[in-house]
Amino acid sequence: MEIQSIGPNEFLSIDGPASVRVIDGRLYVLGVEYGPGSSFTVMRGRRIIAKSLSECKIETVLGPDGKIETINGANEVIDIWDKALSTIRLRNSTVVVMGAMDVGKTTVTTILVNKGVKEGLKVGVIDGDPGQNDIGPPTTISASIATSFITHLTQLRNLRSIFVKTTSIEHVWDYVLNSMTKIVNELWHNYNVDAVVINTDGWISEENAIKFKLELTRRTGANHVVVIKRGDESTDLLKELMKIAVNVITIPSPPNARVRDRDDRKIRREMGYSKYLMPSRELNVNLREKPIVNLPLFNGLRYDNYITRLIRRSLNMAIHYIEQWRGAAVAIGNVKDFQIRNIGGVNIAILPMNWERGLLVALEDRDNYLLSLGVLRKIYYNTGKAVISVPKTFINEGLVDHIRLGMIRVNDNYEEVEKVLYINRIESLLSSQNILENSN
Repeated sequence: MEIQSIGPNEFLSIDGPASVRVIDGRLYVLGVEYGPGSSFTVMRGRRIIAKSLSECKIETVLGPDGKIETINGANEVIDIWDKALSTIRLRNSTVVVMGAMDVGKTTVTTILVNKGVKEGLKVGVIDGDPGQNDIGPPTTISASIATSFITHLTQLRNLRSIFVKTTSIEHVWDYVLNSMTKIVNELWHNYNVDAVVINTDGWISEENAIKFKLELTRRTGANHVVVIKRGDESTDLLKELMKIAVNVITIPSPPNARVRDRDDRKIRREMGYSKYLMPSRELNVNLREKPIVNLPLFNGLRYDNYITRLIRRSLNMAIHYIEQWRGAAVAIGNVKDFQIRNIGGVNIAILPMNWERGLLVALEDRDNYLLSLGVLRKIYYNTGKAVISVPKTFINEGLVDHIRLGMIRVNDNYEEVEKVLYINRIESLLSSQNILENSN
């Protein structure tokens, strides 16, 4: 425990784990003014910047690797952000926070949440970044409700999650749009929130990224969009946003913001998988009763031995299982990589042996909300059953309506080993035959 005095208008950099209590004076932290007797916590691996609003005396308790130091505030953006964000009328508003990676979107989201809580509002919060989700596990769009001050989104309890199959929105952006719209409506109509704040991913520069962000703004009925600008990364996005009827607020990114490389992000996701799934247990699922919604095995036409032999001869490969739905079929064969072949007008998606091993999947309820993440271990084609690793704490087996395949393969240590993009191709093939009508 350490007690220190701080002069007015001084800036502190606080690395967690740390607990800070204000003894005298006032300290501004993430949209909140903390006065005598009030306290806040900074979580491990997080850093926040605080500003003293008067002579201050604080008591700090630091954990391992925790640190607090006075810094030069000349390059800090606290005052600029606070002034700009204070112009937003949060009650009855939906606010979307946009920007490239590592510009401070999560921090701005936290500030907006705290400003809403300060006004006495019930604030719905959505983390729309499936790659670096702070409310739910990776591969999800997740939501919570804030009624007290926070220093990071990880302090919020996950209320609702929708599994979006992967960590890169560019592969599934239409599905993500549907998911975000659904959760926003749920917060407004079923949870009676007073405001909604949406944190987004860092995909902003490509043509489809801009289309996605514009459509997100429209579909969620956003009143305000906060764009954190760094260089010219968001210039094209801003031009398009200015054309639609929404209040656009542009703020600068912190010049000293932490920049995480690809490996850092991957490690953080893998820690998220491990945290969510461990310790695990094996769950046996009858896929005829709880089908894979985006690959409905064991619900189609099984060929007899004669037809199967003809198909094997035509494909010139060993086929271990085949099933047809209308003008599309799925086969498990002796191939190295996924492929689609056509025989007699039927498109056959051919999956390699053990294609399912290690795939992330979602166990979902009848409304397509996530009940639990899982890892698909084995499908037994002779019995129509699957073995899925799920958290030991998962107790809602009775609520599971179906399974949804993801596009991320992990090993036994929950390390990402592959993005299985052909899951999208299978979905497209089956959707073209109106086989996946109820999968969204």
